[in-house]
Parts: sequence; C-alpha cells; structure tokens
Amino acid sequence: MNEYIDQISGYFETVPLWPFVLFGLLGIVAIMVDIVNRKRRALAVDNFRYTFEKELADMYPEHKRWPKNINNYLTSRLPEMYQNFEVLRVFIPQDHLREYNIDWNNFRDFCREITDEKIAAAEQGATENNQSAQQESDPKEVFQKLISKLLKHTEL
Repeated sequence: MNEYIDQISGYFETVPLWPFVLFGLLGIVAIMVDIVNRKRRALAVDNFRYTFEKELADMYPEHKRWPKNINNYLTSRLPEMYQNFEVLRVFIPQDHLREYNIDWNNFRDFCREITDEKIAAAEQGATENNQSAQQESDPKEVFQKLISKLLKHTEL
C-alpha cells in the first residue's frame, strides 16, 4: 500500500499544478453560475406569482368580485403577465414546457373570450334548477382552475 501512496505522491511532485488550479477555478465558476441561475429562477417565479396576486387580486386566490367590463380588464393586464410568462419560460424544464405553453394559451384565450354577458348568463343559470350543468362552465371556477394550472409550474 505504501508503494501506491509513494507513486501517487511522486506523481504530484512532478506534475505541474496549473491544471489542478484551472479545474478548481472552473468548478468555482460553475457553482457561481448555478447560484446566480437559482436566484434568477426564484425572482422569475416571484414576479410571475406576484403579477397574478397583484393584477387579479379581486378574482384570485379568493374570488371577491368580477370587475365591470371583464374582457377589457383582463386583456389590459395580459401584456405584463405575458412578459413574466416569457421570463419564467426560460427556467421551465423541457419536459414541462409543452404543458406550460398550453396552460398559458388556455388562460389567454379565456381572458380574450370572457364577457360580462357570459358571466351574467352563468350566474342566472346557476340560480335556476340546472346548477350542476352550469357549474361545469362557471367562469369563476374555470378562471380559478386556469390560474392554478399556471401557478403549479412555479412549484417545480
């Protein structure tokens, strides 16, 4: 066993140290890049969540009220949400990216298609005796599910 240790120590005495220093520096840089990327992802997740919590405070996480002219209300907030969506997309794992894009497209389409008339019709239909059929297409429930699906991608 001493023979092996002597061979290894002899090797380190004759080999220059610069390759070991170089690999050590590369390792330190790799760790620093990983730390920076983790902080950037955490910031992207926080901005994405904050956008929903701030912009849609009356409707999510607890539904308090629908604003008047819901279509304009939601579509005016889509650009900021889309910007945060794009920033977060960089940090979504490749195997989850398709679901993330689909969830965003569903949310965006909902925001563009929802109208005050649809909400009034759903509320009026809920008061009638076909509550179970209307509850499936209740805009409040659909809205909550769409946002929950989007926010589940921030938990990865």
